[in-house]
Amino acid sequence: MSSLDDSLKKITILQILVVLLALIGLVILFDIFGYSISEDWVYVGVILYFIYRLRFFSSEFKQDLTNIFAKITPKSLFTIVIVNVFFSYGMLYLSIFALDHIPGFRSLIFAPIFSILAITSLAGIGGLISTVFVSPICEELLFRGVFLNRLKLIVPTSFAIIISSILFGALHSYGNIISAFVFGVCMCIIYLKTKNILTCILAHFINNLLAELFVHIDSGNLIFTNDIFIVLFSILAIVSLYLIIISLRQEWKYIDKR
Repeated sequence: MSSLDDSLKKITILQILVVLLALIGLVILFDIFGYSISEDWVYVGVILYFIYRLRFFSSEFKQDLTNIFAKITPKSLFTIVIVNVFFSYGMLYLSIFALDHIPGFRSLIFAPIFSILAITSLAGIGGLISTVFVSPICEELLFRGVFLNRLKLIVPTSFAIIISSILFGALHSYGNIISAFVFGVCMCIIYLKTKNILTCILAHFINNLLAELFVHIDSGNLIFTNDIFIVLFSILAIVSLYLIIISLRQEWKYIDKR
């Protein structure tokens, strides 16, 4: 078992909440004195806290990095990521359909109380870098490294996976909540299988990078306006959902044994 994994298990949810409240308090304090600082920097502060607690960049970190594919192949990891990416597009199509066809749904979803619950990006520290690098590191350390590990101590592992993934999904914006929940479940299983948080961070890197590449390549927004692309991505989303369900059914048999 890796030393990073051991160290993560020593960090409590209460400690993380204290750190988060302190960082948010600093952002508010700076704002009161007229210095506008993006709340996105809270993510950076959380990462710095983990670097301190986990003694990142030590020999143990290098060992974990070397063993990142010790218990899962690159092909398997990439497959998990790509099916989740396509599934997320399917959920985006459904969310857009719901907004356009369910009376009153748009005003409910975009009511002020819901708009403050989700973080849509970390653009305050540079779009692509923050989305592809900062967000995966922070979110994996928080939701898989701390929440999953600590919840496992008080509830069965299957419930810990569901609860931590719900929290992870709630962090995301409308249209991405369900796909983020499913992705969170997949990351939980990868973490339980590998005992290496760096494997999950890498998978999250790739996931966010592919999503960003699709956005930048599709400058004409064809994925959401062209009928051929919509049909193609819808089929890929359905196939991806099927593969995810089959995989989760197989893995769930062994969840509570891990």
